[in-house]
Amino acid sequence: MEGFAHHAAETGATVLTTAELESSTAPGTDRPTASTGTRDGTELPALDDLISTLAERAPVIICLDKPQDREEPTWRRLLAATRRRLRNSPVMVVLTLLPFGGCQGDLHRHLLRQPNLHRLRLSPLDRDQAAHLCETLHGGPLGDTDREALHALSGGNPLLVRALAEELAMRARSGPGAPWPCPRGLYAQAALDCVRLSGPLAMSVALGMAALRDFSDPTGLTAVLPLDWPEIVRGMNLLREAGLVDGFRLRHPEIETEVLEHAEPGRRADVLLRAAEHVRRCGAGARATARHLLANGHITESWQMATLQRAADEALADDDADFAIACVDLAHDAATDCWERARIALKRHVVLLRTEPWRDDQRYLEKPEWPVCPHGTDHCAAQAVLTALLMIGCGRLEEGGAMLRTVAAADAGVTGPRPDHFNEGWPWFFCLTPGVPDAWSLRMSSEQTACGEAHDVGGRIQADGVRFSVCVNRHHVRARAVHEIEEHLGAWTLGDTTLALIVPELRHLTTIGRPDLADAWCEHFAGEAAERGVEGWRQLFTALRAESALALGRVHEAETYAREVVDLGGDAPSHWLCGGVLASLIAACTASGQYEEAVRLLDRPVPDGFYRSVHGLDYLRARGQFLMAVGRPHLALSDFLAVGRHTERCDLSMRAQPGWRIDAAEAWLALGNADEAEQLLYAHEALAGDDTSLNAGLWLRVCAQLAEASERPGLLTRAAEHLQASGNSWELARALVDLAEAYQDLDQSARADLTLRKAQQLADECGASPLRERIAVLGLVDGRPVLRSPRGPVRVPDPAAKLSDSERRVAVLAARGMTNREISTELFITVSTVEQHLTRVYKKLDITSRQELPLHIELALPETA
Repeated sequence: MEGFAHHAAETGATVLTTAELESSTAPGTDRPTASTGTRDGTELPALDDLISTLAERAPVIICLDKPQDREEPTWRRLLAATRRRLRNSPVMVVLTLLPFGGCQGDLHRHLLRQPNLHRLRLSPLDRDQAAHLCETLHGGPLGDTDREALHALSGGNPLLVRALAEELAMRARSGPGAPWPCPRGLYAQAALDCVRLSGPLAMSVALGMAALRDFSDPTGLTAVLPLDWPEIVRGMNLLREAGLVDGFRLRHPEIETEVLEHAEPGRRADVLLRAAEHVRRCGAGARATARHLLANGHITESWQMATLQRAADEALADDDADFAIACVDLAHDAATDCWERARIALKRHVVLLRTEPWRDDQRYLEKPEWPVCPHGTDHCAAQAVLTALLMIGCGRLEEGGAMLRTVAAADAGVTGPRPDHFNEGWPWFFCLTPGVPDAWSLRMSSEQTACGEAHDVGGRIQADGVRFSVCVNRHHVRARAVHEIEEHLGAWTLGDTTLALIVPELRHLTTIGRPDLADAWCEHFAGEAAERGVEGWRQLFTALRAESALALGRVHEAETYAREVVDLGGDAPSHWLCGGVLASLIAACTASGQYEEAVRLLDRPVPDGFYRSVHGLDYLRARGQFLMAVGRPHLALSDFLAVGRHTERCDLSMRAQPGWRIDAAEAWLALGNADEAEQLLYAHEALAGDDTSLNAGLWLRVCAQLAEASERPGLLTRAAEHLQASGNSWELARALVDLAEAYQDLDQSARADLTLRKAQQLADECGASPLRERIAVLGLVDGRPVLRSPRGPVRVPDPAAKLSDSERRVAVLAARGMTNREISTELFITVSTVEQHLTRVYKKLDITSRQELPLHIELALPETA
C-alpha cells in the first residue's frame, strides 16, 4: 500500500491516505475533509465535494489500510460516492482486505456492488525471490543452506524475509554460534504481527496450533478450539496466505512461543488444558502431556498430578533435570495433601543434586516454600518430618532426631489408618553425610518413642505413623572386604537413588585405607556424570576426589580438585560444601604453606547450625590443623575437643575411629601438658580395636614425642610403616622427619641423612612447603646445611644448625669462655656430660677446640630455648 501510494504521488496523482482522511484538512487545501460533529452521515457531503474538487486538478488515489477498522458511515458513503457522483471522476480507492473474505462487517459485500472492482492477490515470494530480497538487504550472497532455511522460515512473506535478513546480519556480528532465528527476536515479533493482522479467527487457530505443536492436526484443532471445522479451515487459510503455517503447524517453534506468550491468559489456559487432555487421550507419553501442563502453569485434577510426577521420572531417566524440576515444582505447588507435598519437596531436594548440590540444603531450611496448611504451620506433622529429614541430610542429627521424637510423641494417641507417602527411596539422600547415619539410624530405629516399630530389613522406621527409608544397610556398619565394596560399585548404575549408596562406599574405601581405589572409582563416576551432562553429580565426585587425594597426601592434586568445586559452588553457605570440599581445601592449603589463602577460606560464612552438624567435624579438624601450623595450639585444642564432644554426643562410635584424640594430644604436647596428652593417647588405644593404618601411624608418631630418646626411633619406624601402608605420603614424610630428628639426637647422622633424603623426596612430591623448610633446617641440601630465617628466605648458616638442643646450649656457654665445671653448674648436669656434648659438637662442626667455636652461635639460643 505504501509503495503504491508513493508511486502514484510521483506520477502526479493526489494521494489521500487514511491519516489524511481522518485529519482536519486535505493536502494542498485549507478546506476540512469532513465534519467531526456527527457520525450519521448528514455532514459527509463535504468529503464528496473535497474529492470532486481534487479530482478536477489531478487523479485522486484514496488508500484505505484496514478499512474494516474505520467508521462504517465513512467507507459506506465513500463507496456510494464513487459509484454515483464520482463515477466519471478520475478517482481510485485502494483497500487492503484479508483473503477469502476474512474481514468483519459488510465491507466486502458492498465492494461486490462496485462495477469497476479489481482484486489483486499478492502471492508469496518464491525461493529465488526471497533469497534475492534477503541478499539485497543483507549485502552479501547466501549459501545454499541459508537459502533453503530462509524460504522454509518465511514462507515467502516479505516482512518475515526482512526480519530474517536483519537477524542474519546480527548473527554475522555475533559469531557463527548465534541462533537463527533469534529467540524472541525480530522474526518472532514480525510473525506475531502477521498473525494479529490476519484477524481474530486466524489468531484463535494460531493459538490452537501453538498449544498442540507436534499434535496439531484436524482432530486436535477441533478438540482444543471452540470453533467448528469450517471456521478452523478459514483461519488456517488466512495463516497460510500470510506464509505462517506449514501443514497444520506454525512454521517455527519461536512463532508458537510468541503466540502463546501474547495470548489472553484465560484463553491460553483453557486451550493448553484442552491440548493436554487431547494429547493424553492420544496415548502420548507423560512428558508430552506434561509440557502442556507446564505451559499452563496450573493443575487441579489428580491425573494431572500423576502425569507430572511420571514425566519427572522419565525426564530423570534421560538426565533432563531442568524439565524434571519444573514438573516437580508444579506438582508441589498444586498438592493439597500435606504428606504428598512433603514427599514431593523431598524428591525435589534430591533432584536438585543434579544441578546445584551446594546451594540446595540451606535454601530449604531457611525458606520452606509451604502453603497454608489446615493443621497450622506449627502443628503440621508432614512439614515437621520433612524439616527433620532435611536437617538429618545436613548432618544435624540431634535436631532432626529430636524433631522426629516430638512428632511421634504428639501423635501417640491417634488411631486408624496412617499415610504411607514416605515409603520411597528418596530420603536416602542424607546418607551423603560422611560416615553417617548408618550407626545413628540403627539407634534411632530402636527407639520406640521415635519410631513405634522395630527396624526392618529395608531400613524403614516410623514417625507419626509414617514410614520412611533411612538407607540403613547393615553391611555399611560391619567390616567388609575391599573386593565386596568394588563388586557393589561395579554393579550399581549411577542414578538419583544409587547416588546415596555409591557415595558412602567411596568414603568407606578411603576410611579403610584404600583411597587409591576410591580415587579411581570417583574418576569413573565423575566421567560418567560428565558424559551424561549431570554437572551436580560431577562436582560431588570431584569433591570426593579431593578427599581421596588428601588421604593419599597429594596436596597439589587435592587443592586442584577442591578449588574447582569451591569456585563453582559460589559463596552461598552450605553444609555439604563447607563440611566437605571446603575443609579439604583448607587442609591442602595448610599442608602446602598457603596460610593467607587458608585464612581467606576460613573467613567464608558457614550456614546456621553448621557447628552442630556432622559436616562441621571435618571443618573444625581442618581449622585446628591450620591453627597448629601457625603456632596457636590453644585455639587448635579447642577445635579438636569440640570435635570429640560432638562425636561422643551423636554416638558416632560405630563410624571409623575418629582421630580427634590424637589431634588433641598433639595440641596438649605443644602446650607442654604431657599428662593430658598421655591420657588421650591411652583412651584412643583402648577404643581403637582394628584401627586403620593411618590412625595407627598418627598415634605412634605422637606417642614418640612422649617417649625417651632411645625409644623414639623404634616408635617412629613403626609409625612410618603404618603410614606407608595407608598410602598417605604427606603424613609419611612428617613421620620420617621426626625419625630423622630422633636419629640425630642419638648421633646417628648416617641414618638421619638417609631418612631426610626420603622425606625430602616425599615432601617435593606432595608440594608441602613447610615440611621442606623443616627438612632444610635438619638436613643437607646440595651438600650444605640450610636454614630459613623467620623473617626471610632460605639462607646458608653456620654449621651449628645440626646441633641438638642440649649440644647447642653447651656450645653457647663454651663459646662465652665458661669452663666445663661452670657449664655443668649452669645447666645442672655433670662435668662428664658436658665433656660428652663438647666432643660431639667438635665432631659435628669439624673443629678441635672451643676457641674455634663460632661466636655467633649464641644467636640461635632463643630459638632453641
